[in-house]
Amino acid sequence: MNIFFAFLLVVFLAFSGYHLSFRKFGIPLFARTFYLTGLEFLFLGLLLGPQFLNILDLETCGALAPVSALLLGWIGMLFGFQFEFSILRRFPRVYFLAGLLESLLTLVVVFGGIYFTLPFILKISGHMRIVISMVLACAAACTAQTGLAMFSASKIGKNQSIIKILRYLSSIDGLVAMLAMLPVFVFFPHRTDTAVSRFLFGYDIFIAIIIFAALLILYNLFLIYRREQSELALIIIGMVVFISGFSSVMNFSPLISNFFMGVCLVNLTSEKEKIFTTLVSIEKPVYLLLLVFLGSAWYIVNFWVIAIAAGYFALRFAGKMIGGFSISLMSPKMKEYPPVIGLGLIGQGGLPLAILYDFQQGFASNVSDMVVGIALISIIYSDVMSPMLVGRLLKKGE
Repeated sequence: MNIFFAFLLVVFLAFSGYHLSFRKFGIPLFARTFYLTGLEFLFLGLLLGPQFLNILDLETCGALAPVSALLLGWIGMLFGFQFEFSILRRFPRVYFLAGLLESLLTLVVVFGGIYFTLPFILKISGHMRIVISMVLACAAACTAQTGLAMFSASKIGKNQSIIKILRYLSSIDGLVAMLAMLPVFVFFPHRTDTAVSRFLFGYDIFIAIIIFAALLILYNLFLIYRREQSELALIIIGMVVFISGFSSVMNFSPLISNFFMGVCLVNLTSEKEKIFTTLVSIEKPVYLLLLVFLGSAWYIVNFWVIAIAAGYFALRFAGKMIGGFSISLMSPKMKEYPPVIGLGLIGQGGLPLAILYDFQQGFASNVSDMVVGIALISIIYSDVMSPMLVGRLLKKGE
């Protein structure tokens, strides 16, 4: 009974609460950041978790694992639908190369910094050391332009070109993060039983590709004829449920598998506008549900994690600044932008939250809970400071 009560409670909170989040109220800039990002639901999940009300305890969250997989799959599918090649080709090629360079440099800086400092913080195996370093680096590479929502058109002024490049770079950052997460689940599976190992290693990778191609062909056959929105919604829900469930059974990432399916579908099917409308229609409740589940598993062991999170934030800040400075040296066209363009890439947004939750579900342990807790504090740092840093960037742009 507790499972049904907890599920209905979080669904009610998510679908009713999003009407209040993501809106500009007459409140201070610091508090407005939380309302525009929905981060208050992270603390709501913490309140419902084992450390306080214990409504979302470990047993309940374990029973709701299929719901968690569905949330991750929906986010992955939605994010994959943002990469339509025909639209990406409209931008200069140097933009794409700049996005790759900036995100890869951030990835390398953060991965190297965490990999060499992690043994001083946690006693873990070399296997988990690589996994944790890569996951935190992928989360650090992501960028969301939440800070831009704090500024009106009059305040942006003549900096429209900066806003344009920041939005483009943020999308490429997410693509690099998802591609870098793929080897984590392929070559470092948490489970070691025979079925999973055979599926993920050796010739069975080829079998996995064949299965993915077969599913892609099957879903394209469903979408080859124009359908009503209700029929299309049913197909999409079934698609995400099946892929997420299959990925969970094989201890693979529902986020990554649905992301690649979304990328393929948006470039192959003619119904992409209707599908995207269906996916985005419940984007906010899905995101808030993710925050609640993530907050329920958020463990704050001691005050040292706050300092460690500050170190992780500083490492990511250094990576973004190095990446931003590097792209300003790429070509004469990129020299038009300030060398400190990395100041506009500090906000992290929702994708790193999905990456962290995906890692927590796939590599469940006390260590992963601690790592995710530290990363969540760092994300709060980033989202709170992002508007101020974007403001400084826009002033320099003028």
